[in-house]
Amino acid sequence: MFQPPTHTLVWPTKSDKDEPITRVHCQTLTMGQHRELSQQHKDNDTQLIRACISASTSLSDKEIKSLVTPDYTSIQNHVLELMNNTASQLIEGEFDNTAPTLLIPIQSDSGQQKTQYTLKPPTVATTDLMDTHTNEWERTIFISSSCTGFSQSELERLSLPDWNQLQERLIDFLQQPAAYFHPKT
Repeated sequence: MFQPPTHTLVWPTKSDKDEPITRVHCQTLTMGQHRELSQQHKDNDTQLIRACISASTSLSDKEIKSLVTPDYTSIQNHVLELMNNTASQLIEGEFDNTAPTLLIPIQSDSGQQKTQYTLKPPTVATTDLMDTHTNEWERTIFISSSCTGFSQSELERLSLPDWNQLQERLIDFLQQPAAYFHPKT
């Protein structure tokens, strides 16, 4: 089972409530959280990564600024790993690309917990419809929803590693020939 990383501070600090902080727990961000933070900080990469670290760790901006640089760098590395890796890189054991297990289960729009989903390749008609959308984000949401059955709000609840896994596989579906998908023997 996936355990998000924890960093034990080499140089403990104090919280906004003047309580000691000795360990920082990192959690995955959702695709929706990351998209919102990216839009808020689109012109400043430093502010974006700090906002992502704050959302992942629940540290305030003041608490982040009180960290010493080596501890901050370690936390940043953990958060970036959770933002950039795919679920298959973080899940132990076998990973099924056709019925992926979610690293972080989500609640569906109907209230059920989703722990995995079925991924099907798009038809030519689906890719033609995808191309009618006006911007890249709309195309991404359309093809992601079409191939998984997830609604946009369900997609926004996916952890970034689960979202990254889905996008990696969708790129394969859109760019690779059929021979790529034959089972390896």
